[in-house]
Amino acid sequence: MVKSFRHTACNIFGIVFCVYIMTTGGSFATDLASYEVTKNLVQQGSVAMSYNVLATAAERGVDGRYYAPVGLGHPVFGVPFYFASRVIQRGLDVRVGKPETLDKAAVVLGSAVAAALCAPVAFLFAWRLSGSVVGSLVAAFGLAFGTILWPYSKFGFNAPLAAFFLLAATYCTWLGVRSARTSVLALGGTWLGCALLTRHEMALMAIPLGVWIVVESMTDRPKLLRRCMTFGAPVAVAVGVWMWYNFVRFGHPFDTGLLRDPNVQFDTPLLVGLYGLLASPGRSLFLYVPIAGAGLLALKVLAGRDWSTAMLFGGQVVMLLFVVAKLHQWDGGESYGPRYLIPVLPFLTIPIAACFPLDYRPRWRRFLPIIIAVSILVQLPGVLVDYSKMQQAFARRTDEYSIQMSRYTWPAAPLTLNTRAALQGVPRNIAYLLGISSPPDVSTTGQETQRDFSQQFSFSLDFWWLYLFYLGALPAGVALVLGLLPLLIALRLVRSLYRSVHGHEVSPV
Repeated sequence: MVKSFRHTACNIFGIVFCVYIMTTGGSFATDLASYEVTKNLVQQGSVAMSYNVLATAAERGVDGRYYAPVGLGHPVFGVPFYFASRVIQRGLDVRVGKPETLDKAAVVLGSAVAAALCAPVAFLFAWRLSGSVVGSLVAAFGLAFGTILWPYSKFGFNAPLAAFFLLAATYCTWLGVRSARTSVLALGGTWLGCALLTRHEMALMAIPLGVWIVVESMTDRPKLLRRCMTFGAPVAVAVGVWMWYNFVRFGHPFDTGLLRDPNVQFDTPLLVGLYGLLASPGRSLFLYVPIAGAGLLALKVLAGRDWSTAMLFGGQVVMLLFVVAKLHQWDGGESYGPRYLIPVLPFLTIPIAACFPLDYRPRWRRFLPIIIAVSILVQLPGVLVDYSKMQQAFARRTDEYSIQMSRYTWPAAPLTLNTRAALQGVPRNIAYLLGISSPPDVSTTGQETQRDFSQQFSFSLDFWWLYLFYLGALPAGVALVLGLLPLLIALRLVRSLYRSVHGHEVSPV
């Protein structure tokens, strides 16, 4: 039975990945610092950047070269995607846009893979907790399409990868303890180590996970010690690698390259950060991820059945929320919603599965379909339109623009700007594809140092196949077929998924 549900999880991954592939934006918005490390790992075997990407002195290393202040996990994860891009381009002699456009697009594809992997893990975790197939599917697809994980699957940031690593760490730790499987528990520690090497603050997640292990094992001291050592050993190895990586770059084991950066200080008043992350027009968790509200209610339901797991999930959310709220740049810069909270979004959707067993239906569950539908609708503007292009365009036409406007005012909020742009852009791009009207003229080539090359595509929906059409690489018909093909595959997988799970509500115990 477990094997059949693993097959279901594979179907879920296929569906989510196909949709993400259809809607990904490609190379026009990526984490340039992380990309530079990936590129130099492949080309030179070095973790240094080719130039001062972030234009600050804070990232200058002890050898005079510049290093990315991000963890090593994300650049390493991007290596096979970058390498595949180089091989394909050499074999087919393909060139599109700027010199590194396709390389960046390949690395961005890694974000779609990482984000899509979260859905099947969430399904398996939710099923283990609830025994409800329907509830677990709601939790998995709610995470994939009802949270900002979907918009950020399109860009080259490390948040989706950190979300996958943390979710895998939590699931394996939980399963390893509950099923008394030492190897799975060790795998949980390994995944947490990977999360730490991807985003520095993920190290703090060892606290709620460690406390949960203690709570689950406190009646048997020898077992408690064995579990702590099994979980802690790979985490300790990752911490050692992290400290070594910092030392060889910046000369200090705790200097990540951010210690001297004024934008990464913990100087925001806590209440200001909490207001911004929970209630502001530009970054509110509940505005950009409405399903999170249902997740909080579901945590209460889960606590009535499995209080320690509910406390684990709640502890992870609260810990990251408070840490991010204190950051100087708590909003993540130009962001669609609270980007830094993406790693804990699974712990606000998985509990929803606990509301689905047939013998327990909380009164508010009748509103869940509406909440999920609204959550999906809120993601669509962030998926259809590149929020960074809209923010830059708004800033250029607005006198005395500041990031404060994006955070706290409705006219400058990403949801407002993207919704307006999407309502205008969808019919306009359809007309371009059908030949009813002609798209604006664009430069089809550019220099690698040309930072505003992508801004000329602000009229386009943020889909890779549309960009290829506007760059003249593909005719409209071919571009449309390539764009719709992943969707057709996803629909076929949905049909297969329906047949495999229809009528089954099987307990994992």
